[in-house]
Amino acid sequence: STMLVIVDGTNVITGITQKGYVTTTNAYTAVNGDQVIVDTSAAAVTVTLPASPSVGNEVHFLDGKLSFNSNNLTIGRNSQPIQGSASDLVVNTNGQSFTLVYANSTKGWVKKHFAGT
Repeated sequence: STMLVIVDGTNVITGITQKGYVTTTNAYTAVNGDQVIVDTSAAAVTVTLPASPSVGNEVHFLDGKLSFNSNNLTIGRNSQPIQGSASDLVVNTNGQSFTLVYANSTKGWVKKHFAGT
């Protein structure tokens, strides 16, 4: 992603001007705003969520090879809950695409939307 920062001496305005994608076939630690295309065609992959998220942080996941059923995607929670659960999220259905948004320390990361085959 490309971050745009506008400062007028009093106010600071930020925004993402271009979203980029990262493709991974290995363990990866996500950062806020990442759009991660995960290829699990050869082996299972773990993507770890950011360690100190702020409310509204987002990470998007996409099954790049339609292979989550053969080799799972595990989303490491990095000490924060995922959908209120204190355990990692295992994704094992082909074709899934979803965004996790950090809500708060109780619910942690919650799904924004979901698509699957």
